[in-house]
Amino acid sequence: MDPRRVLGLRDASRRLVSEVALIVTVRNEAATVGPLLDSILSGTRVPDEIVIADGGSTDGTWDLLRARAAAGPRLRAVLAPGNRSVGRNAAVRASRSPILACTDAGVEVEPEWLERLTRPFDADPAIDVVAGFYLPVGRTPFARAAGAVSAPALREVDPGRFLPSTRSVAFRRAAWERVGGFDEALAHNEDTPFALALKRSGARFHFEPEARVRWHPRGDLGAFFRQHRRFGFGDGESRVQGSFYGRLASKYILALFLFVAGFFKSLAWWLLGLGVILFVAGQARRGTGKIGFLERLFLVPFLKVVYDLAYLSGYLEGRLSPPVRPLPDPGSPPAAG
Repeated sequence: MDPRRVLGLRDASRRLVSEVALIVTVRNEAATVGPLLDSILSGTRVPDEIVIADGGSTDGTWDLLRARAAAGPRLRAVLAPGNRSVGRNAAVRASRSPILACTDAGVEVEPEWLERLTRPFDADPAIDVVAGFYLPVGRTPFARAAGAVSAPALREVDPGRFLPSTRSVAFRRAAWERVGGFDEALAHNEDTPFALALKRSGARFHFEPEARVRWHPRGDLGAFFRQHRRFGFGDGESRVQGSFYGRLASKYILALFLFVAGFFKSLAWWLLGLGVILFVAGQARRGTGKIGFLERLFLVPFLKVVYDLAYLSGYLEGRLSPPVRPLPDPGSPPAAG
């Protein structure tokens, strides 16, 4: 065969593999979906397809999407009433590209996000999943502290154990098909069971820390607690992350034991006090370079306790709910998603 023809076939194959569809789920995101689309279309890598699944908006999001789709051939809007798993699967089915990237309305994608997220697939055909990263952006001291608590710092990430969030992840369509897509029985935190199912299937993961999106944490204590309680509930109903929650609960049980024991042996209170100091110091370190010293010293440790209790209470409620197809538990911390 003519060598030039061989090279041409290879180039065509490479272009085919490189095609990517961006899938997003929305519900009542009229204020955020436009800026998200604008940022994606102005990036250094523009998706070959953009498929947005609307879960039943009542604020004009669907009309906005239909108008944008009519004006741009890359965009397709689909109605998919139900939870985010239903929406994500509907968006995947409505696309045709072999590479699927995910993000959410309300985030800000960096200009090179999609280029960096999809480049590893071309570099190594054996890669099935590319996990991007996400950075919290807060406009108030509370939101900045909430972001420091909710999202891991890059130095804390173990690439071999990191579970990607659907805020910033890409995977091959074949991998999605192999695990049966997102579990539509799960109403919350669907990305963690999906990532665990991919790992169980033998999918090869790659961590790409420079593929970043920026997201806005909840702006008040009640919303912060409810959000993470829902995440914990999602882990509980799907019966994943049990060892993580066991370790987390044991720390608070030990603290309670030392507090009670202190009424009989003052040494227990000294040990508890030392533990509290170490806890505060460790949590305050999360906000280094991001927020002020007093906020790191008081607000971050307080919100970490709220965060832990929200996850634990949600997980307990989820565990008491009817089970939905449990998955193996590698003991990784929850993915924020």
